[in-house]
Amino acid sequence: MIGRCIARATPSLMVLLAAMGLAASTLAAPAKRAKTNATPARATVPAPAKQTPAPAFDTLAGNLPAMLLSNDRPYLVTADVYVPQGKRVSIGPGVVLLFRNFTGLHVMGVLSAVGNKEHPVIFTSVNDKQYHPTSTLDAAPFDWNGIYLHEDAVGSELSNCSVLYSVEGINASTRFFRLDPCVLLHNGNANLTIEGVARKVGSEPCTYSLAVNDPSLKGVPAQILRDPLAPKRAVFRYMGLGLAAGGGVMAIVFAARLSGSSHTFSQLSSTGDANLFDHTSSDWEKARKERNANTAATLIGLTLTAVGAVGLAWSFTF
Repeated sequence: MIGRCIARATPSLMVLLAAMGLAASTLAAPAKRAKTNATPARATVPAPAKQTPAPAFDTLAGNLPAMLLSNDRPYLVTADVYVPQGKRVSIGPGVVLLFRNFTGLHVMGVLSAVGNKEHPVIFTSVNDKQYHPTSTLDAAPFDWNGIYLHEDAVGSELSNCSVLYSVEGINASTRFFRLDPCVLLHNGNANLTIEGVARKVGSEPCTYSLAVNDPSLKGVPAQILRDPLAPKRAVFRYMGLGLAAGGGVMAIVFAARLSGSSHTFSQLSSTGDANLFDHTSSDWEKARKERNANTAATLIGLTLTAVGAVGLAWSFTF
């Protein structure tokens, strides 16, 4: 009886066990696949963005120094700059001034901005990509205020200069100044205004100068156009040139004499019998004094040459 029951239940039990085994294999399969197929994620670090290095500037604001020279990088004008009344400011060849918005140059003393054909003096917008290649904006008229020559800017001079992308270009309240030549382009209101009257200026370099005789006819002394520092400059220049030339000649003459006197002194200093027999101690003393005198004169000539050269060079700094 029991055997019959087991025989009857055996197919059902086998089916049940087979179903449980299939379910277990199904549940284990994903785990096995995950174990064999999964790859670890790799951490990725984003590459740093390439940045264009910002150009180095020397910044300017307020009163300008007496001398402004080129140093292979432009000057950035961050606020209005001035040539104070009674002062003289010289700007050398190759200087580039980049002006920010609402800034300008006010000349109430004497401005001497003198460039040359190879290295002009540039007054332009900070957005001018020719002189500020990393600018993100394009230069345009009205970018900065311009150059204002006030009534006391008599005798100012701009030579081989460019004034670009400003409001006024050059606006002069005095007619006693000189442009020789200058490029005035892309300025908003006018390129050149003299005593309230706008002058027609083309794309070519322009020149302007008031003849020395003109102001005297109008009751203005001709001396007003002369540089007040010219006499001082001339004194140092010609004195330095004279000292350098005179000292150089003196050094050459006495250096030649020193060579001969040194040779004579060397011979008289010999301890040989012939020398001791033919010369006395007074001969030796005389030769020594002559050699020392020629040495001192040569050194004085060289010193005068150096002092004269320094004075001559200094005369070009003001």
